[in-house]
Amino acid sequence: MAAVRYEVDGSAAILTLDHPEKRNAITADMLAGITAGVAAAEADPNVRAIVLTHTGNTFCAGADLTGPVAGGNESPVERIRASGEQAAAVNRLLAASSRPVVAAIHGHVRAGGMGFVASCDIVVAGPKATFGLSEVRIGVVAAIISPPVLSRIGDRAAAEWLLRGGPVSAAEAAAAGFITRAVDGESVSVADAVEEILGDLRKAAPGALAASKRLVNQRLLSRMDEEIDAMLDLSANGFASEEGQAGIQSFLQRTVPPWVLER
Repeated sequence: MAAVRYEVDGSAAILTLDHPEKRNAITADMLAGITAGVAAAEADPNVRAIVLTHTGNTFCAGADLTGPVAGGNESPVERIRASGEQAAAVNRLLAASSRPVVAAIHGHVRAGGMGFVASCDIVVAGPKATFGLSEVRIGVVAAIISPPVLSRIGDRAAAEWLLRGGPVSAAEAAAAGFITRAVDGESVSVADAVEEILGDLRKAAPGALAASKRLVNQRLLSRMDEEIDAMLDLSANGFASEEGQAGIQSFLQRTVPPWVLER
């Protein structure tokens, strides 16, 4: 089964993260699926916008932590860095695409999934959606996704989200500027809000729309390009560290990490 489904509905290309049994964790297949979907959308002159959405109760849980840390002749750091490069490239692809990317979120977003959301142009989330940078709780750093995420929120929100590592509601994410709109699901649904956005995009001239997106995202893309090497190193070293490996094992085994204090 493909990790990402691609379909065209009118003038919108719909990319659906479709691996709910793994909470849509980020895998090589998922990254390849998003990449292929964006390419297909850009090659279709009838596609005016891309909608990124999901099946299941989780939009994306972040990296697939069940994969091996080392393989072949690569060191753990090299292997993790290479995987991070692929994820960072997809984040940049979403931000740089000539088509506006609208995220339609019904469920939870964690860790690396936050990078996808931050790289989209317009984000609508429903009442069951929650967001979180939970990396510190497993002993790693939210480094690779930090250029897009920190471009969307202020320093105070960033400190709370990265240091505490807990979930925030869609309303809190909207107040912080991380998402565009939180809907209640009753008076306005995610589908209603997304259709309203797509209706406006259908009124825009394609060339002007692409140029306007480049204008809006130029600082975001510059930050991604300037910071990515250092962030890849920070992330890879954290995942390969003793602390990171202990945290990942605790997560997989559903045990309490060794650093957790009672008070």
